[in-house]
Amino acid sequence: MVMEKLRHISNRVIEPIAKRFIGSRVSPNIITILGLVAMAVASACAAIVGYLGLHPAFLCFTVGFIFLSGFFDLLDGGVAKFTGQKTKFGGVLDSTCDRYSDALFIIGLISGNYLNPPYYVPLPNPAAWGVVLGFLGIIGAFMTSYIRSRAEIEGVKMAGVGWIERGERMSVFFLGTIAEILASANGVYGVMFWVFLVLTVLMHVTSLQRVRHAQAQLKLVDLADAARPDPPATAGA
Repeated sequence: MVMEKLRHISNRVIEPIAKRFIGSRVSPNIITILGLVAMAVASACAAIVGYLGLHPAFLCFTVGFIFLSGFFDLLDGGVAKFTGQKTKFGGVLDSTCDRYSDALFIIGLISGNYLNPPYYVPLPNPAAWGVVLGFLGIIGAFMTSYIRSRAEIEGVKMAGVGWIERGERMSVFFLGTIAEILASANGVYGVMFWVFLVLTVLMHVTSLQRVRHAQAQLKLVDLADAARPDPPATAGA
């Protein structure tokens, strides 16, 4: 919802860069795939740093690749628009890579033990709770996108509906990782756990918001269909 309002600002930054690809052979689909690769590297960095217990400063690589992935995610649409290469398959590929990117990064957080409850939260087997939280997050990320896609198939406009869209989710991953670096460097642990816990709750709230919005809009369509008179029977039918 917030990122939808700020999209026109990001477009001002992306459009001049996208226009430079006019006349080039670079396909927007390649840029989309590069975004997925960047997020996969970010996920691997997070997993390695957390699992091996390396200095939190190494998470700067994760931050950099998250930023790169987000940049590619914005750039591919601009390149498709200005180079005349916008296709239906490009939209399918973009959505597919987005879902893989979300899942990969959350799995990276799980593997790096960032979603484990901190020591001051009295829960047994924190690693198991970390896995549970991670999968709840994956479900929330997938459902917010699925509900929007399914509702739009029925003709419901869903842009800007709900608190957490993918832009907000990527921003939380980016800022949450920075917060983890700063906090861990000062001996404060569990920041990513709390950030992700709140994000997960908000993603599921967004899913409910979108279901309710779709219900309200489609109810009007159903009422209009019910009020429409049936067509006269054709003779000889």
